[in-house]
Amino acid sequence: MVKPNLQSLKRQFLLAVMIILPLVFLAILPLSPRPLRELTIITHLYQAEVLNNHEKAAMNLRILLDYYPDRVEMWERLAFHELEAGNLPQAAADFQRAWESGAISEKGLFSLTQVLFELGRPHLAVEYGLVLLDKEDLAPDHFRRLIDLFEKANRWDLANQAAQRWALVQPENSEAVWMAAVFQSFQNPDEAIRRLTPLSAGRGALARQVGRLLEALETAQENPDPAYQRLVIGQRLGELGYWYVAEQAFLEAVSLFPDYAEGWALLAEARQNLGKDGYTALRRAFELNPVSDIVQTAMALYWRRQDQPLVALGYLRTLAEKHPDEGRWQVEIGAALAQSGDLIEALHAYRRAVEIEPENAELWRSLAMFSASNGFDPQAYTLPAAQRALDLDGSNPASLDTAGFVYLQLGEWKEAEQFLQQALKVDDSYAPAWLHLGQVYLEMGRTSQAFQPLKKAAESQDEGIALTAQRLLQRYFPAEAIQP
Repeated sequence: MVKPNLQSLKRQFLLAVMIILPLVFLAILPLSPRPLRELTIITHLYQAEVLNNHEKAAMNLRILLDYYPDRVEMWERLAFHELEAGNLPQAAADFQRAWESGAISEKGLFSLTQVLFELGRPHLAVEYGLVLLDKEDLAPDHFRRLIDLFEKANRWDLANQAAQRWALVQPENSEAVWMAAVFQSFQNPDEAIRRLTPLSAGRGALARQVGRLLEALETAQENPDPAYQRLVIGQRLGELGYWYVAEQAFLEAVSLFPDYAEGWALLAEARQNLGKDGYTALRRAFELNPVSDIVQTAMALYWRRQDQPLVALGYLRTLAEKHPDEGRWQVEIGAALAQSGDLIEALHAYRRAVEIEPENAELWRSLAMFSASNGFDPQAYTLPAAQRALDLDGSNPASLDTAGFVYLQLGEWKEAEQFLQQALKVDDSYAPAWLHLGQVYLEMGRTSQAFQPLKKAAESQDEGIALTAQRLLQRYFPAEAIQP
């Protein structure tokens, strides 16, 4: 039996499309004599679209619009081709022309807002976002994108409005309810608790996030001080990756109590995580209470981000002296020493941490990750630390991921894959495990299998993990990479 030549069949199909589609296009145009030139342009347009030649398609669409200026629906089609070709200013102009003509879709409007952001025109992007938000029949799937849009534009009020309306339109949608509760958490904790409680009974990553936020909300309510409540809730929001909402909580805290040093320190931390300059708020915190643990921790984090680890060490050593029974300060000292280039002293600090708290799995994980990353003796440090973390907390995806990472660094791909898959069975949203699994597949030469794990990691709210995954996607899958 002769096997069909798939490439030949594909070429024949494309040829048929190129011939038939222009005839279909002609059928929907006004019936009138047309010069051969117009028919040629139509044919070239469809050929370009079938072959994804966006520049050529845009050129032919512009010529057709000269012939048929009343065909305003073609402006959006043209804009998408300009967008795909990378011509953002022209794409924005064409999308706006489609808007002015009343011939733009929701997808077109969203694309216009994104292009305007990339062109540095956020205020205009927000104006078109408001048009979408005001649509009574806006597709529910678009609310998440609107929230992101308004957050990028630093419009807290509009992001909150979009979240609340989403939950109103889709009260059965867990993500919609979650986002609405996140936005109202520090202003109306009672209502947030009411909304979140049913979600906590579920399973999976969202239920775990809900549980953590509920814990903070209930803790905050034990203290009647509204500034303190916002601090507790804001801290948890930051831990969950919602730094934009956390920033608003801390802003309200220092507004209610202007001399709240910890509020200013955490406001600085939120702003730094959002890519803003938080030093002014940090200096205010230090002036108000230089000996506060939270203020000193924020100062250490700030100076490490400024690549001044020796400055950070001063604050960290003070904290370690104040809390000799807490190993986490030794881990922070170790990280700062490693950043300064002193790996031997850093290792001693990590080892002191587990000596101080030998039953703390998190500290053993930190030692294992540090040792594996820096090539220390695996038999003496790395593997025993990873195994100890598993003994203490083997059902935690972080412990399983640590073991996977250790074997990844040691070149034991099969063992690494097994531990990472176990971690993802426990929590399929655990971004570090997705990143490490993608790296394992790349090392094993199973490149195609690495795409989905890296894509998952690239969507993480952890900036470091997302950026690493995005770079790997751009390197190994340039045509499909997720942009940061």
